[in-house]
Amino acid sequence: MDQRKRRKTIQNNRTNNRQPNRTSNRQSTRTNKRQPTRTSKRQPKRKTPKNKGLGIGTFVYFIIFFYLAYNIISFLVSNDVNYISAEKGSIYSISKIFDGIILRDETVIKSSSKGIPSFYVPEGDKIDTDSIVCMVDSNGDFTSAIKENLNYINDKIAYANNCNSHDSIKTDLYTYTMNYNENSFNSIYDFKNSLNETLSTINQSQYVNNQMDLDTLRNKQLLESQINNNISLVKSIKSGVISYKIDGYEDFKIDTIDLKALFDYKAPEEIYTYKQENVEEGSPLFKIVNNDKWYIACEMDDNLTEFIQDKDSIAINIIDKDIDVVTKIYDIMEKGNKEYVILEIDRYFNLLSQRNISFQVVYKQYEGIKIPTTAITEKEFLKIPKSCIAKKGNNQGILKKVYGEDYVGGETVEFIKIGLNYTEGDNYYIPVSEEGVQLNDIIVNSSNEDYRITETKDLKGVYVINKGYTSFKLIDELYAEDRYIIVDSTTPYGIRIYDRVIADSTTIKEDVIVF
Repeated sequence: MDQRKRRKTIQNNRTNNRQPNRTSNRQSTRTNKRQPTRTSKRQPKRKTPKNKGLGIGTFVYFIIFFYLAYNIISFLVSNDVNYISAEKGSIYSISKIFDGIILRDETVIKSSSKGIPSFYVPEGDKIDTDSIVCMVDSNGDFTSAIKENLNYINDKIAYANNCNSHDSIKTDLYTYTMNYNENSFNSIYDFKNSLNETLSTINQSQYVNNQMDLDTLRNKQLLESQINNNISLVKSIKSGVISYKIDGYEDFKIDTIDLKALFDYKAPEEIYTYKQENVEEGSPLFKIVNNDKWYIACEMDDNLTEFIQDKDSIAINIIDKDIDVVTKIYDIMEKGNKEYVILEIDRYFNLLSQRNISFQVVYKQYEGIKIPTTAITEKEFLKIPKSCIAKKGNNQGILKKVYGEDYVGGETVEFIKIGLNYTEGDNYYIPVSEEGVQLNDIIVNSSNEDYRITETKDLKGVYVINKGYTSFKLIDELYAEDRYIIVDSTTPYGIRIYDRVIADSTTIKEDVIVF
């Protein structure tokens, strides 16, 4: 029993001894687990970003977006108008259309034999004296056969002369010597074969040359003489321009001309000599034209007769070319009841194939800004005496009376600035304005007297779109025709060079945004 009690006591003691250790171990473990949390640094809390509103980038984006949207909408709703750029130009005060005849220094060359012509110089080309222009073959088939035989003999002679030359051997030896390379010894065999071929060719040429006896050379000379007997080479007798059009007017010479006979002349059918397959002896082959100086003969009317009095030259407009040229008055003739004038021109034009010409005489030339007549419009202006024009600082305007209960005495004077205006004599003309001055308004002059506006005047002008909207500008007309008008470029409040002018004023109004 004592042993059992002793064992229980020992076991209890062991149990009691273990429990405190377990508790301390648990506490130490807990302490170890909590220790890192207590000693480690705390991480800062993440702050939520504050709403600062729209950024600068978003603001710029919206500006660009609204700008583009505005332009697109403006483009879609804007008026589609045509405009021109105001530029300097000129209009002529011209006469009626005159029909004239062109005369030149023309020399016709005729054939001295019958045969088939061949031409070597194109129409309109300039040639020198003694130049070959064409050839006339009096026996075409026979001459062709002779040419074939002669060409065969010439080829044989040329072959013999070329192949008999030793220059090729010298050239080959020089080339090989200059390009010799010790590392490419095999090339000497290629050079050897080349020399052998050259020597073989020379031997052949020697054989051909030996075969050509005196009979062959005599045959060559005979064939050449036969060709010369059958072919005539036609040369130019003077320098000038070649033309193959023959119309019969070549016989009229400017020094001895009868203008009445010229205008009464009925020309035969025109001949184009280069189209002829055969020509007869005495038939025209071509003509040589001195095209640097030519003349126009025409019948005058009373206006032209009066205009050219005491003048040495006049300006004309050639209608076909739409060019202006100054002409000398060569001569004035009177035949019967008609008067004629001959105009001299020393300027080259491509009118070689023309005999008749239409032109207008330039009586006067007007220069300025040239615009179409369709651009012209009118605007109502009010007549204001110069005595009613007042100044306020650097501004010019008028003193208009306005009425109302709020004013002392029921009326007052309001200064209205004027910009666009037109002066004529002692009067100003200013445009009617709904917000400014109108008809029947009362203004005050420099003597403090009342003046009622009662007169208006319509003034001509155009619409311009220099600033994206239409505005009115005055014009001072210098000269007008059916399609165009010349206006002064120095008119106050008028159009200037490079203004964008509405081409058709009927399609637009003033103060309209167009783009």
